[in-house]
Amino acid sequence: MKQLGRKIQSKPSNRKQYASNYSNEVFDVLIVGGGITGANILWDSTLRGMKSILLEKDDYASKTSQATSKLIHGGIRYLKNLEIGLVKESLYEKKLLAKISPHSMRILPMMIPLYSFMEKTIMRLGLSFADFISKNRNEGITEDLIIPNRFLLTREQTIAEDPKLKRENLVGSIVYYDYANYNPERHTTEFIFSARKKGGVALNYTKVTKIAKESSGNFLIYVTDSISGKESILRSKTVVNASGPYADFIESIAGVHSEKVLVRSKGIHAVIRKITSDKSVVLKKKDGTHLFVLPWRNRNIIGTTDTVYKDDPDSMRVTKKEILELLDEVNYSYGNGNLGEKDVLNFYGGLRPLVEESSNVSDNTYSASRKTEIVDYKDFGMNGFFAALGGKYTTSRGVAEELVNKLAEFLPGKYKPCQTKEIALSGGNFSDQKTLIKDVAKKFPKLDSVKLETLINRYGSDTFSLPLDTNLHEFYKLENGEVFYPEEIDFICKNEDIVFAEDILFRRSGIANIGKSDPTVIKKILTRIGKNLHWSPRRVFMEEKSIYKRFDLV
Repeated sequence: MKQLGRKIQSKPSNRKQYASNYSNEVFDVLIVGGGITGANILWDSTLRGMKSILLEKDDYASKTSQATSKLIHGGIRYLKNLEIGLVKESLYEKKLLAKISPHSMRILPMMIPLYSFMEKTIMRLGLSFADFISKNRNEGITEDLIIPNRFLLTREQTIAEDPKLKRENLVGSIVYYDYANYNPERHTTEFIFSARKKGGVALNYTKVTKIAKESSGNFLIYVTDSISGKESILRSKTVVNASGPYADFIESIAGVHSEKVLVRSKGIHAVIRKITSDKSVVLKKKDGTHLFVLPWRNRNIIGTTDTVYKDDPDSMRVTKKEILELLDEVNYSYGNGNLGEKDVLNFYGGLRPLVEESSNVSDNTYSASRKTEIVDYKDFGMNGFFAALGGKYTTSRGVAEELVNKLAEFLPGKYKPCQTKEIALSGGNFSDQKTLIKDVAKKFPKLDSVKLETLINRYGSDTFSLPLDTNLHEFYKLENGEVFYPEEIDFICKNEDIVFAEDILFRRSGIANIGKSDPTVIKKILTRIGKNLHWSPRRVFMEEKSIYKRFDLV
């Protein structure tokens, strides 16, 4: 959603940090881009002792990182392209994310219906290979996230499990397990805010407009505050381009280029009424590619698509035509074919940054590799300038490790080795959920048990930091049955760089991602936000209009 350019009627937020606060400092690392890759680079470099700052022109996790299928997955489909290394990396990183952020993961069964015995054989072989290269997949993670073994279902068992599957030529199904990441937007910011607690700096709504070199060898980074328009100059020994689908724009303002070609792939999803059980279903589209029907927060998510996008990234929108085409694909392969626009509760889209060789650009982005390219621009006349191009959410930690290794080699001085395989995010500091529940209950003995478990499921060990009031019995009930609490709103407003209501409702909490809720409930939440951020009644009204505009499908 286009947020910038909105007229602010009163004090926009309780933002405490601005670029101008740091104009007299020299950073070791300046990261451009506040998605999952930039967030991991900030986390890794900060833990190693580097003085690091991250800049994001909009809100954190507001572009590609908010447009995922809500999965942390092992990349099984990449076996089709024989990308064994990427599959192995994905399976390994999936385990590490469960280890360092267990509160953000949920075990998710994935059912693949099989329509020929050849398909059944190939799938069994592929998953057997994946099992072999990830035989230690449960090592070192909490018992709550132990991945079960895959299993086969007969035709009859498959139909009993999900009667809505198309039955013609159905021979059975295979069920394997990945992780669901219910709120990747929040998960992304957890890396950023965990880094901040260790000394890292992060600024949202701060746009980089120019990158130049000083005679000293340091970089001058010219930035503009996206809210006030105030301009500042920052200095850093290195710059990392982690801006995803904007990476070529950042290259341009730095006056460099690489031999890699950035291809933007548009992917969309729709949030619809619940039509499946607790299992995800992997369906085949008319062209033979795959889409998911994913259980999510008492809803289903359907998607994704893969189409080349050649226009301005800031102009990317999800259209009604695209949503209707997506519904048509689900109707083709699942259910009784009656899904329509009325069943769409929300929708979202994003641009995947894919990397191709200049001689190998294709319009078939579904088959394009999701590998990441780490680029050191010293060969292009810009020593100290680096980029992480391409990649996927699940493997972002490993990408950050590789890139920060290069920063450690380039920068003077000695730094600690990578620690992100072992050190948990601030919400992941617990051995298992049962123990965490007991420990939080000791601190808040009068807290309602349902409220306690709900908050722990969202915030993990960060629940200890919430300003919980055992005498406050107010809550906000959403259309999907979920309950949110005023203390959550207060905590997020105080600590998580909120500028607009969208930052909370669509990212930090995900309250609005399920679709529209009772307007009275949303108004109460917005009033609470406004009280925290000192908004006028008119400002609250304008923010409410902006929230509902997000659901317009044209």
